[in-house]
Amino acid sequence: MLPPIPFYMIRHGESIANVEQYASGHVDAPLTERGIAQAYAAQKVVEALVLKPKIIIHSHLQRARNTAYILNENLKLEMIEDPEIAEQHYGDWEGQPWEITRQPTRDGVDPPNGERHVDFYQRVKNAISKFTQKNDTPVLIVCHGGVFRALGALYGERIHGIENCSLHHFEPTQDITAGSFPWKINKF
Repeated sequence: MLPPIPFYMIRHGESIANVEQYASGHVDAPLTERGIAQAYAAQKVVEALVLKPKIIIHSHLQRARNTAYILNENLKLEMIEDPEIAEQHYGDWEGQPWEITRQPTRDGVDPPNGERHVDFYQRVKNAISKFTQKNDTPVLIVCHGGVFRALGALYGERIHGIENCSLHHFEPTQDITAGSFPWKINKF
């Protein structure tokens, strides 16, 4: 499992795919004007943190990358783009309406000709481990709703309904039993 190290994670701002309600996966959907405004609002939240991140890790998809750039405008932190922290690749479901894709995805059905859930979860685990273990202060991961879902799934937890540009702090818990979720999640 992942080391119980604190980190921040934020979902990208609202994208065209969110508004048009389709599974974006690796479709490179841009931010909407509202998504840009959400990122600027989140920028203020990140800048007000007592314990600030020292590095920002973001997905290669423009909705996460552009959110990360906005968050970092004033902080001027080191930024690393990593496709390993991207959304799940939905294969034949890419670009398909949520009414077709959302519930099967939540139920753990692997997308046809896409990335299997188990592989996606492992990819997310590897990416988060890589960056949290290399940094002695919390990293800020700018990613996608599915990355939150994958992190929870590694421990049998269901994490859904992550709002665009809502910042979350994953704080290690003191009482960790084997296989239990090792963080308390604080939403800002």
